[in-house]
Amino acid sequence: MSWFPQIGAGSVAQFPLSRSRRWRVIVNQMESNEVISLPDTAAGQIGWKLSYQDLTDTEVQKLGGLFTASHGAFGAFTFIDPLANLLGWSETLSQSTWQLGLLQATANVADPLGTQRASSLTNTGQGTQSLRQSLGVSGDYVACFSAYLRSSVSGSVTLQRDGTAHMVTVGPSWQRFFVNGTGVAGASQSTFSIVLAAGQTIDVWGLQLEAQPYPSLYKQTSAPLGIYEETYFAGDELAVTSTGVGFSSCEITLISRV
Repeated sequence: MSWFPQIGAGSVAQFPLSRSRRWRVIVNQMESNEVISLPDTAAGQIGWKLSYQDLTDTEVQKLGGLFTASHGAFGAFTFIDPLANLLGWSETLSQSTWQLGLLQATANVADPLGTQRASSLTNTGQGTQSLRQSLGVSGDYVACFSAYLRSSVSGSVTLQRDGTAHMVTVGPSWQRFFVNGTGVAGASQSTFSIVLAAGQTIDVWGLQLEAQPYPSLYKQTSAPLGIYEETYFAGDELAVTSTGVGFSSCEITLISRV
C-alpha cells in the first residue's frame, strides 16, 4: 500500500486546508407518495483540499511519484488526517484497543481541566509493564505520541514508539510529555506505549497521536479514526507551479472512502 508523502520535518499538510464530509441517502418515492429513505453507508466520503507552498524539488517528486503510481484518480493510497488524534478511546483505557498487560487502570481521576476524565495506572507486575496501542501508521512516517502525566511519587516513565524510547521524570504536577520521530523502516504498523516500572503508579490524561513532529491541542476520541486506506486523487491532473529556484506550489484535492 502506498502512503501520501509527508513534507518538511514530517507534516501531511499546510494551512489553509479544508475537510468536508459527505453522506448519501437512497430515496424511493412510492405511487402512494410515501417516501422511503435509507442511508447508503458504503458511499460515505471525506473530501480534502490541500494547498502547498515552497515545496522543494524532492517533495514535488514524492507527490508526483504517488500520482504516477496511482495512475491519477484510479489507484488508492493511505492518507492520514492531519487534524486528527489517531488513537482510539483516548480517555477509556478499558476498551480493547488498549493493551495493559499487568497494569491496573482506574477511571474517573481528576485531570488538568478540573474534571474527572483522567485514569490512574498501577503496575502490579514484578517487571516493567506498558499501556500500548498499535495502529496502521507506517514506520516511515513521522508521528508524535503525547500524554499528560503526574505521580504523587516522583519517578521515571518511558514514552515509546516501537524501538524509540524517551524517558521522562514525572512529578506531582501535571505535565505534557511526548516522543516523536519515525518507527521501524518499512513497517506497516507502529506501537505506541507508556512504560511503568514494577510497583509504579501514575495518573494519565490526554493521550494523543498525530502525524506530525510536535503535539497540538489535545482532542478527545472514541473509536479510532483518521487513517484512510482508500484515498484517491480527485482528478487525473496534478498541476505544479514553479515559484522560484527550487521551490514550487500546488493544490491537491483528495477523496477518502469511509
